[in-house]
Formats: sequence, structure tokens, C-alpha cells
Amino acid sequence: MVAFLKDEGFSVRAVESGEEAIAIVRQGINQFSLGMIDFHMPGMNGPEVIKEIKAREPNLAILGFSGDDSVEAHNQSLDSGAVFFVEKDTANAKLLGIIHRLCREVEKRTKPVALFTENANRKLIESVDMVGISNALADTANLILRFASSKETVLIRGENGTGKEKVARGIHKHSPRALMPFIAVNCASIPETLIESELFGHEKGAFTGANRARVGFFQAANGGTIFLDEIGELPMHLQATLLRVLQEKTIMPVGSNIAKKIDFRLIAATNAPIESMIANKQFREDLFYRLNVLPINLKPLRERPEDIPYLAEIFIKRANQEERKNKILLEATVEEFKKMHWKGNVRELEHCIKHLVSASVGEYLDLSILKDRIYVANDTQKLSDINSIKAVRENEDKILITEALQKSKSISGAARQLGFSRSTLRDKMKKYGIETKQHIEGDEL
Repeated sequence: MVAFLKDEGFSVRAVESGEEAIAIVRQGINQFSLGMIDFHMPGMNGPEVIKEIKAREPNLAILGFSGDDSVEAHNQSLDSGAVFFVEKDTANAKLLGIIHRLCREVEKRTKPVALFTENANRKLIESVDMVGISNALADTANLILRFASSKETVLIRGENGTGKEKVARGIHKHSPRALMPFIAVNCASIPETLIESELFGHEKGAFTGANRARVGFFQAANGGTIFLDEIGELPMHLQATLLRVLQEKTIMPVGSNIAKKIDFRLIAATNAPIESMIANKQFREDLFYRLNVLPINLKPLRERPEDIPYLAEIFIKRANQEERKNKILLEATVEEFKKMHWKGNVRELEHCIKHLVSASVGEYLDLSILKDRIYVANDTQKLSDINSIKAVRENEDKILITEALQKSKSISGAARQLGFSRSTLRDKMKKYGIETKQHIEGDEL
């Protein structure tokens, strides 16, 4: 058997007992793709050896191999962890086919990911500083380049973590305003009592604590681009003010009665259901139409899984550099990533890979670390313990929200820390029964 397999190009190590095989696996000096374990051996029998080896190397493929063609030999070998059972009188061609198939499966689990560099979509997408090859992302790149030269307002819509700010920066970078300021503002992170002053500035003495005049974000963006993220969080009275600013291109600082002419381009973004908010009188319909002149809708990561290998490669290189490690990204790992739901999209994928690089032992990412955190998008793959997993996730959310509130002392700070909008955070607090009576700078907890 050794001579036959060596003639076929395999590197083979033969041992005389199960105890010797276990010792070699335990030492970990040689990396094996496949083990062939006889059923009848002196000392430990085949099934006992298979169990011991699988306990130490669960990913090692083992082939039960015996001249005993009894049902007992067959079943005990498979029950112990063998993936296949072959009788010794099996024709060489058939045996070779089985071994090659098993080795291909091993290679699939241990083969580093290989990405194709020649791709028209990839070149287009990289031209706007994004990563991927999907048609959806290529469409977004085309819109970025097409809208960049315009002066009109852009509204970017997409779930958290889909890269709305990256799209906004891409538009600015390729626009005639590229050398002028790009000012990014998260409307959800500013306390409602301060947002007007933050956006439009204030005069000295305009309110208690205003010891000097302050330039707002719009004036800071003069000549360039202002990006208002989470525009759906803007209070109703400021929506009317913003509509006037867009129409007249002037701002009125708090405490002033003199309008200032400002040259800016507005890009807004939201993950909120604006149409529902309009129906519920939470968002002005006229402002929506004024913002939505040039719309860009970003698809979530789960709808463009072909981008995941390219993103994962970037993130693992970055994490390896930060952690001073050399983890290898496998094709099998990428295939598992493609099955996950990625509720937090690109941002969640990046954090997941950082966590795996830090926590995995050995040279590969250990996906078992994720356990209950995995969400499968494919409906054919059901999780039998879905309810318990949901409970674990909700308990984790509750702990994270409670800790964030305790550290930040405000809803705005906690929302910023968690990557939520204020309304999303309030909804989650209500869902999980989290209550507090603290008030910080008018930001009610």
C-alpha cells in the first residue's frame, strides 16, 4: 500500500500500531491530510485509534480500512469518526478515487483564498476607494463618478455599516470641490439642544455658556461639501430650517439676525424608513424631495457575497499588522462568511475578523469562536437552537447597551459608542426594559 501510494505521488508515513499513530499526531510535527486506519490491530483496535486521533485532530479525514468486510467493522469505524470504510480487496483505481476525493475536501478546508485580480468591476470600484467586484458595488461606483460633477444634493440610503460615508467621500474626492473641506456630521450624535448651534454656529451670548462666537459645520464647509449622516434624526423644527438653507444657500447663526451666504454642496445619508416617517408626520415631505435629487441606494453585504473575499483579505491583513500575527485566510472560511447574515454589514465583518485574528489559536481563523453569533442567510440551513441563540444575542445587546449608558451618561454618547441612532437606541431600551432617570445636558436618558 505504501509503495502504491508513493508511486501515485503521495507522501506516506506507515506505522505498526495505533499507539504509534496517536503519538505521531500528538507530536504535531507532521501535517497529514488523510489517515488510513486498519480495523484489526494488536493493542488498540481501529475504532479506538480513530476516536483518539479525532479527539486531537477533529479536522483530519480518516479512512477505515480492513480485510474484514463485516457490518460490525464497517459501522464501528464510521461511528468512531471515519468518513469512509474501504475493504482491502477494493480495486486500486476505486481506492485512488476515494483518496483523491477526500484529499480535495481537505484541500478545500485548508487552501488559502486566491482572488482574481483581472476584473473590470474591481478596477472601477477601486477607482472610488471601495473594495469588491459585485455588480451592485460597480453600479454604486458609476453613480459616484456620475454625480460627482453635479452641484445637486445626494441622498445615500442603506443599512448601518454599508459604507455611506465612504460613498460621500468618494463623491467629494471626484468633484470640483475636492481641494476644499469635507465636513462629516452625524446628526444622531449631537444632543437635540445643541444641534442648531453645531450646524449653523452661534454668536457670543446667544445662550448660557456661549462665551464666544462659534463657526458652525455649514460655515466650516464653505466652498466644499457637508455630509449629514443620520438625517432622519434631525428634529422637525430644524428640518424646516435646513430646507430654507438649501433653497437660499444662507445660514443664520443662533443669536444673530444677519444671514450669511454659504457655498456648499450637501450630501445626506440615512438608514431610516423615510417614507414611513413622512406618513407619520416625523419627516417633512418637501425636505425629502429636496434631498433626494440624486439618490444612491446601497445594498447590504448579504446581498453581494461575492465582495466578501476581497473585504476579508483587506481586513485580515490589517488585523495581522495590528496584532503582529500572520493568520491565513482560507477558502473554507470565506465560504462560511458568505453564509452569515452580517446585520452590521462591512463594519461587522471587519470587527469579526479582528476578533478572530486576536482569539484564534494556530495559523487559521477558528470560526468555532463565533458559535451563537453566526446568522445563516441560506434558508435551507436551519439552526435547531435558533430560540436559544436569539436569547443569547438579546442578552448580549442588553449588556452592551447598559454598559454604554453607564459609561457615556447620555443617550447621544451611548448611541455614538454603539453605532446606533438615538431612536434605535431608545427602541432597544424600551424592548429590553432598560430605564434610568439621569439627565445630561438636556439629553434625556
